[in-house]
Parts: sequence; structure tokens; C-alpha cells
Amino acid sequence: MPWKFTLNAPRQGLFASLLIVSFALHTFLLVIATTHQLNENRASQGQLMTSQLVTDSLTELEPANTVSLALLANRYATNPSVASIRILDANKQVLATSGMSQTRQGEVFVRDALQNEKKVGSIEITLIQPSIGEILRTQWLAILVSFLIHGLLWLAYRAIARPSRSEYLARINNESRLKHEIQQLTQALELEKQNTVTLVSQAKQQPKPKAAPIIESINQDQTDHTLALNIQFYDPKQLLNSVNQSVSLPYFKLCQIFLNKSIELCTKHYQLSPSSINVINEFDANGANLTISDQEVNAIDCLLMIGAVFQLLSDVLYKRYREDKRFALQTRSAVSTAVAAMQLDAVQAAQRLTSHLHAKESALHLNNEQLKAISECYQLVAMPNPANVLTRHAFMQNGMNTECAELAQHIRTEILMGKKAKTSIENQTDPQSER
Repeated sequence: MPWKFTLNAPRQGLFASLLIVSFALHTFLLVIATTHQLNENRASQGQLMTSQLVTDSLTELEPANTVSLALLANRYATNPSVASIRILDANKQVLATSGMSQTRQGEVFVRDALQNEKKVGSIEITLIQPSIGEILRTQWLAILVSFLIHGLLWLAYRAIARPSRSEYLARINNESRLKHEIQQLTQALELEKQNTVTLVSQAKQQPKPKAAPIIESINQDQTDHTLALNIQFYDPKQLLNSVNQSVSLPYFKLCQIFLNKSIELCTKHYQLSPSSINVINEFDANGANLTISDQEVNAIDCLLMIGAVFQLLSDVLYKRYREDKRFALQTRSAVSTAVAAMQLDAVQAAQRLTSHLHAKESALHLNNEQLKAISECYQLVAMPNPANVLTRHAFMQNGMNTECAELAQHIRTEILMGKKAKTSIENQTDPQSER
């Protein structure tokens, strides 16, 4: 029995509302069509009755025979559609009246009675104009049929659109998995809470001596060997401009914690020192920037994996916060080398490239050797609608092979679970597991 109650067709309320609107519209159109048909019939009937009454009463108008005219008017008034009849002489004096509903309003038809081209009188016939209630009463069968049809459509939708048992179980499993990830996220936040101050202070201390030489005074040789990762928030509705810092700053700090954990585990997997990753700036409204020298072994693989892992974490965080009606934004990322033709260093090029992306998208701008090195792990497609040198030579990440995808999922799970799976991640860093 619980099975029958829980398996409901999706958006039943919306479909029911549409059926109600459809039924109301159908009834309205039925009333309009019936009213139009009755108006046409009434016009034809009124013209015909006035013509016949003029013909029948013409001999009684000159001279006026009120008795005969009254009998004649009463005979015509027996028609149920007639509200009232008046027969008048040439001077507009009433000679005879009749009708069962003389006080009722309706459409009046008037015709002059002519004898030898001389007006000897006139006929006025008022035909009843039915109300909407009367029209509905006459069309009750059509309205009932329409109601039954809409009711059958409702029952058919519930039967056809109801998910199967396998679909229902898949949805329940997905919800359970998401709740489990949320619980893991909460645990990870609690574990990291005591280290937040230390991590933030260390991250702030790193860029101060390095930001100036990297961004402002970097020489051409250094630029050529720098890879940059830029992560930005996708904010088409400009929500960042509308929230208070008391809301945005904790969110930025949480994103930075995830980014730091991604750097820690990815560099560990690729056997790099965490200090080889330079945090140019931590998360703020403009996102975050990282750099690494391409002279480092597995530098490009590590930087791309950091971006992929953070994108997965950001997606979990976004879903969790949106469920709780809290402020959250989706992210996008790009990895780039310097673009000499546009006089852009690696960081600027990555920032420019990221601005062309939408939510959860990733792109890269690398030289031919670097592209060849990652071609087995990442599926790449050309950037749509390229507008400059940067976008013409850039590619979007359209997927990962099984090995890289499993590694990204594993590191994401490790971060969400905190320190519970520490042993398993260490096994992943075995040199034999490298590509």
C-alpha cells in the first residue's frame, strides 16, 4: 500500500491546473459559440415573425379591429421565444399587446405595415435574449462530456506518467547519495573549522612576496614557463552585488578551504610539493588564481586535476546550499599559458578565458606539447565562436577518461569525508598507479 501512495506522477499539481484552465476555457468557448448561434437564429426568427405578423394583420389595421388584432397577437405570443408583441397604428397608438414575459429584456424587431404604399401601422416583437445561466442549462450535456474527458485525461496522466519501480528506486538512491554527501560535507567542515584560521593566514602570507614578481615584474622567460588556473563564480544575475559581506565572506572562505584541500591531495598524488603551487589570490568576488611552473613534473596534469576536483566539490556545495535556500554560486575554471600575441601573462589569459564560459564548464589554452601530453586523459572540443587569438587556440574540456574520472571522484570523496579515507588516498599516490 505505501508503494501506491508514494509513486506519483511528476508535477501532478501543475497538470491538474492546466486541465482546470482547459475545462474553463472549453466551457467559455462553448458559451460564446452558443451565444453567437442563438443571436443568428434570433435575428432570422425576428425578421420572419414580423413579416408574417404584418401580412396577417394588414387587413385589420385599416380600419383598426382591436379584437382581431389582440387575438392575432396572442396567437404569435405562444412562441416561447417571444417576450412581448405590440401592434401600433400609424400614429403610434397601441392597438394590441401580448406576451408572457413583457417585462423581460430582449432584442426588438420593428417593421412597418404598408398598404398601397401608405403606412397604416407597425409591428414590434421582442424576442427573449437568454442569460448565461440559461445557456449553460441548455448545454449541460456538452459541459458534462467535457468534464468527463478532462477527468479521463487526469487519470490517464497519473497512470502513464507515474514512474516505474526502478525509476523510483533510482531517484531514492540518488537522494540518499546526495544526503550522504551532505553529511560528509558537514563533517569535513567541522574537522576543518579548527584549522581555518591557520590555513587562511598561511595562504595570505604566500602571495604577498610572490604576487608582485609574478604579475607585475615577471620577465618573458618566466612567463613562458608559467601555467595558471583561474576559478571564477558564474553569476549572470549579479547576486554577489546584492549580498552582505557577512554572507559572502564565509562562503569565500569555505571555497578556499576546498581549494586548499584539492591542492594538497592533488599535489600528493602527482608527487609534487604543495609549495610548487603559488596561490596568487584567494577566493573573493573575482574568484581565485593559482600558478605553477611547467618545468615541474606532471605540472599540467596536477593543475587540471585541481580544477576538476574543485568543480566537483563546488557542485556538491551548490546543491547543498540551494536546498537550504542559502547563498551559493556555481563555478567555472580555465588553465592557460601566457599569450604573447595579446600581451597577456598566464594569469590574465586564464582570467580572460574563464569569462567566456558558463557554469560548470572548463577550458584550457596550452601549447602543442602540453596538449599532446593530456590528450589521452581529457576529451577536448574547440571553443565556440572564437573572437581572438586566445579563444581560437583554446579548447573546452568535454570529458575525462575512466582513470582520471575515478581519480577526481576519489579525491572529492576524500575531501568530503575528511580524514576517514586517508589510507586509500595514500595508496593512490603509489608511482605504479601513475599514468
